[in-house]
Amino acid sequence: MNDAAPQTPIETLLKTAMDGQLPIGLFMKAFVASEVVLLTGSLVTPDGSGFDPLLFDKQGVLHVSVFTDMSRVGFHSQQAPHTIRMLMLEVLKRVPGGYGVVINPGTSLGFEISPSGVGEILKDFADGPR
Repeated sequence: MNDAAPQTPIETLLKTAMDGQLPIGLFMKAFVASEVVLLTGSLVTPDGSGFDPLLFDKQGVLHVSVFTDMSRVGFHSQQAPHTIRMLMLEVLKRVPGGYGVVINPGTSLGFEISPSGVGEILKDFADGPR
């Protein structure tokens, strides 16, 4: 499978933005409203406890991994076998301070959001104060 071939509407927008055909701000507006897949090492209960997200260390900064579609998870499911679906905005609200986010790690259709970037996105898109 060509890992750059978009599988979902949000991936089509991401590819368009990566190709410079769509302003990043417009992509982010759609992205924060889209449902994403997270991997977790343990089952998550309805109250949210047990969430143990798959993390990547990039130059000493931990990044929460997020996937735009189940087809992107690949071999990462060996490290964190359970999945949870969540709106991207909710994911960003739960990212601890000092953590970044990596979207579709290991594929060409992905990107990283730095810890400061997470804060910027929340400032731009979150409704009201955190």
